[in-house]
Amino acid sequence: MWNTPERRAWLILFAALFTCCALAVGVPASTWALINSATAEAPMEVRLRAGILKTFSRFEQERDARVVALEGRAVEEGTTLIAGPESVGLLTVGGSSSDAPAINIQLYADTRLRLDRARYKRFHIANRADEFVFALEQGRVQIVVEASAERRFTLHVHSDLGTVSTEMPGAYSIERAGEELRVFVAQGIARVADANAQRSIQVSGGQRTLITRARGLAGVLPPVRNLIRNGNFTAPLSRDWEIETLVIQGSTVTGTATIRDAGGRPALFLERTGSGISWGRTGVRQVINENVVDRRSLQLRIDFRILYQEIPVCGGEGSECPLMVRIDYRTKDGRDAFWIQGFYASGTPSGTSLPDYIRSNPQNKHIARRLNAPEPPFESGNLLALIPDMQIVKSISIYAEGHAVRTQVNTVELLLQD
Repeated sequence: MWNTPERRAWLILFAALFTCCALAVGVPASTWALINSATAEAPMEVRLRAGILKTFSRFEQERDARVVALEGRAVEEGTTLIAGPESVGLLTVGGSSSDAPAINIQLYADTRLRLDRARYKRFHIANRADEFVFALEQGRVQIVVEASAERRFTLHVHSDLGTVSTEMPGAYSIERAGEELRVFVAQGIARVADANAQRSIQVSGGQRTLITRARGLAGVLPPVRNLIRNGNFTAPLSRDWEIETLVIQGSTVTGTATIRDAGGRPALFLERTGSGISWGRTGVRQVINENVVDRRSLQLRIDFRILYQEIPVCGGEGSECPLMVRIDYRTKDGRDAFWIQGFYASGTPSGTSLPDYIRSNPQNKHIARRLNAPEPPFESGNLLALIPDMQIVKSISIYAEGHAVRTQVNTVELLLQD
């Protein structure tokens, strides 16, 4: 009965029909699934900015770690980055195509960061989001994300205390220290979850939170307070800042401190130009006079770009940087003192002729930046932890020192947390 020619013909026809339907549905579905699942590893490069920076791959151990130079080098998924004491490093992720997310991660002293995943979607028409996953084992990182509105991404930073996630461009500071995970969102929106993902909160621009091992995830904490007036330079300098221009005796070339447009927003330009000119200092100073006793933290945040410098690094004495920030303060026993941080964009440090610190006052290592290129703002550590005897913040000075220099300062903040 089943072997009659008619039966076999009908079976063949139905089999052909089912096969045709399966191929008509399955091939496009499989192709679309392949398009959506296909990824490519995003390019990553790490550069030294100050001190010592080491890396080791997923196939190596820490004793195999290699030192990173100022020129930097490419790294891949699974790499662990280690910033030593008084050290700063910069990790750049992606940005190779015009619309792909670009992520800059600045690592500060005593930080360990593992690069778990950095993936772009391989095909532009895919619906999937680009994915970036990092593990912060200890220390502090500052993450700046630039992305187009048309292209989705997810970014996760894991630690043993919790996870910080975002799908929005912005600036995020995350610190794993002691028994706390501290999160500050300068711009953007992040979701912060505890280690068990049982509780999470949304943290928006200007807000902060923390996770402690004993108490878990705190709510959105009171915002920090900026002690600096007109730190975005939207008002005339004369209202809040004093201009300082010093030159060596006999020099006729003085510098200028002016506010001008920089890509649609105001910025402070510190400039002293000329050929074969001698030493000079050009900057601004603001009186603050704020008592910081019993406050939780004090942090400097400055966004700037070094446009030109004549003297490599910071000169033979390490004191002629194209940008220096100095905070004068009074101690609890009545002494006057100061904290200073220098930045440079040209030259390679040499301990004998071009030190990356001030010889007469070796508080901090100078930090390298790319010349005339955008980079994440610099964020200091908690100055109240670094200087426990600080009582009154007297003033802040921002200046360019050396011979010919041009520096652009976009914003400066001195953030006090009660």
